Amino acid sequence: MEIARYVDNNWHHYCIRDERVSETLFTSVEEYKQTTANKKISYIQDFKQTDNSIEILEQKIRQHLEISDHVYVGLGEPILMYKDKKHGWDHEHNCWEGPFYYTDDFINKFNPEDNVTFFANAISHVKLNRPMHYLNDMFFESRHIYDSYEVCKDLLRKLENKWNKKYYWELMCSNNVNLYHMLKKHLVDKKTFSTCHKLGISHWGPDVIKPKIKNSGAETFSEDNNIRCSDLIDPSIYNESFYSCVVETAIPEDNRLSLFSEKQAKPVVTQRPFIIVGTKGHLKAFRSLGFKTFAPVIDESYDDEPDVEKRFTMILDAMNKLCEQDPREVYNKLRPVLEYNYKHFYNHNWNSELMQAWFTPSLLSE
Repeated sequence: MEIARYVDNNWHHYCIRDERVSETLFTSVEEYKQTTANKKISYIQDFKQTDNSIEILEQKIRQHLEISDHVYVGLGEPILMYKDKKHGWDHEHNCWEGPFYYTDDFINKFNPEDNVTFFANAISHVKLNRPMHYLNDMFFESRHIYDSYEVCKDLLRKLENKWNKKYYWELMCSNNVNLYHMLKKHLVDKKTFSTCHKLGISHWGPDVIKPKIKNSGAETFSEDNNIRCSDLIDPSIYNESFYSCVVETAIPEDNRLSLFSEKQAKPVVTQRPFIIVGTKGHLKAFRSLGFKTFAPVIDESYDDEPDVEKRFTMILDAMNKLCEQDPREVYNKLRPVLEYNYKHFYNHNWNSELMQAWFTPSLLSE
């Protein structure tokens, strides 16, 4: 069977641009339309996650549904958050009117019979019209950056195995101002090293690379790879704290989607206990990927709480409760889970659906 593949210039996964099929690849839509191949497959990706780019992405998908047997879409930003322009412009707040829509709303714009399949570094908690396969992009370059790149391996070598640390927890609140203010009123604050980029409270140790333009850490620092500043483990933080409380950037208040990122990958790689600040069911979604979590050593009942502020309070309470235990005992109890997660992260056959969509597209598109 002769297959023609259209590959969007935005497509991130260069690893699947297989030289053995280079003659079947098209980046020009007009040339792709003219091919007489028996099967046409399109691969499209978006990273911008703006109202305009999401509108363009939908148009591009629908265009390719008309000319391809199947369309595969990589969501570089797993949690789409946008407004529909049909509601008009809100001049008072300088944005589009109407409610915010999310990834599931976008996917459900397509009918169950449409030949489109999505990939994202997230798990949906609601029903979708079309499949969304999990894509492990926790480290955007690859999950092997800490055993492949010297800049990352050097950070691991600087981690100290000691029990006289200043803090129990490290908590980078990122843009979550509400969580930061709640932390400052809680007993666990004195036992926690914390930052909040949104408030201009940041920390970049001497061993890591600070973003040049923005303080979020999401930018890459080399033309040779896609390693981001936020992918770098900071020894100045890890060497002064025992545990991590990781805060996902996007937390839909209706708990419809759980995102996974470098925030979970870093403590997994360093075999460090952690709590996830995310949606209701975030830990359940994490376990659905084959990982284990830390109950009953850590009170994880917060994962069942639907109200976001109550969930935050329960998380801070769980952090404070763990501080009552000797960290050596905590690590001894959790060692099997930490080692299991480390091995699972590196050895599991991740992204098999994506590779199947490339090497044997008929298996997913029929």
